[in-house]
Amino acid sequence: MEYNVNQIDVSYDFTINGISYIGSPKANTAMYVSKKVAHLLENVRTIQNCLVFAEEGMEVDTELRKNNCIIFSKNPQRSYAEFANDFARQKCELEKGRKYTLTKDGYYLGENVRIGEGAYIEPMVLIGHDVIIGNNASISAGSIIKNAAIGDDFVCNEHAVIGSPSFTMYEDEERNKYRIPSLGKVVIGNHVEIGACNNIAAGGCSDTIIEDYVKLDALVHIGHEVHIHKNAELTAGVIVAGFVDIGERSYFGVNSVIRNRAVIGADSFIGMGAVVVKDVAPGITVAGNPAKVFERVK
Repeated sequence: MEYNVNQIDVSYDFTINGISYIGSPKANTAMYVSKKVAHLLENVRTIQNCLVFAEEGMEVDTELRKNNCIIFSKNPQRSYAEFANDFARQKCELEKGRKYTLTKDGYYLGENVRIGEGAYIEPMVLIGHDVIIGNNASISAGSIIKNAAIGDDFVCNEHAVIGSPSFTMYEDEERNKYRIPSLGKVVIGNHVEIGACNNIAAGGCSDTIIEDYVKLDALVHIGHEVHIHKNAELTAGVIVAGFVDIGERSYFGVNSVIRNRAVIGADSFIGMGAVVVKDVAPGITVAGNPAKVFERVK
């Protein structure tokens, strides 16, 4: 779907086809930036045709404004959210005209879905429009996959949900809360296993990424914009909040909880029931509530 910015500012004439994060912006997308992270606006300088909701009082030079539509607002997150809701409503109207097909094997398939060779898909699975799945997938009963691009040798156990809406809110002047729509997706690499009853949220303003050989046990929740690097292992009941970065070969014990925007280093070990409220350096073991550094038991 495309949205022409001349609906917002007649001085510009280019289309927006999605959203992105101001920290890693993409051309022809919408985003927002506050004074608190004003330096991130420099990331837009190397691209063009962006719609940027910026906080009033920020300095934006002529060159940036020439190549991108900058809209100033007292509350740029709210202004972005209102745009995103309008964009999402138009997208939803288009989606209403698309159909699901019940296959002879008992699962539902949306339009423009691509599934590789050797797939085994059980009854009562639903695969949404435009989903891509590689070769040799095994998808168990009751699972729902939407807003996703998935690699080869994928295993999805019973009743997992991939591509669910992110849990992101904004407030109006009276502190009433409203949901910001999810316009990103889930990107999954090769040889990944998703456990039974997992929930993998789609990105709110970019993508949730799960790299090759990641293994998730049952009842795991992965928040929006999380990036899990290769060979990470998350055991049963782990909860990962939004924007967390999880390093390669890291291990998460049963029922551990990771706060939003934490960075978990490679080869780290998160103990059973740990509540991680700050970054964890590579190769470190943490445990407890709040989690503290422990010597790893050999």
